[in-house]
Amino acid sequence: MGVASIELSKRKLGYLEELYSDYTDIDHLIAIRRDEIDHPWREKDTNTGGGRSSHVSRPQEEIVIKRENDIRLQWLLKLQKAGDKAVEQFTDEQQRMYELKYLSNDYYDWDIVGDIMGYSRATIYRKRYKFLELLGKQIGYC
Repeated sequence: MGVASIELSKRKLGYLEELYSDYTDIDHLIAIRRDEIDHPWREKDTNTGGGRSSHVSRPQEEIVIKRENDIRLQWLLKLQKAGDKAVEQFTDEQQRMYELKYLSNDYYDWDIVGDIMGYSRATIYRKRYKFLELLGKQIGYC
């Protein structure tokens, strides 16, 4: 018995496009989030006196625990892993689509990507679907 595939709605396809967009900058997004966790903003302490803290400080251990419990960081790490797996499966054609759509500074839409690659509008959107489906499968969307 085969596994039924779920049809991706326009909304889900749009979300997968956003995820690919995030994936292109994933290392930077992860670094920013880790920095936010490691160095949280604290209000300036105006208390010039005070007693001793009863808290035993283990900063490295606390940072590791905070990182493991941070939902945003864990999501970014999962997206990185899923994106890496999807990219590994790209055909040469899909790699070219990815480069044009997400790595180009020209902000091409799918119609222009299709024009550049010599495809009709219907063909590029069929190929787009398969392209987005790769990431969708990796994150459990379909």
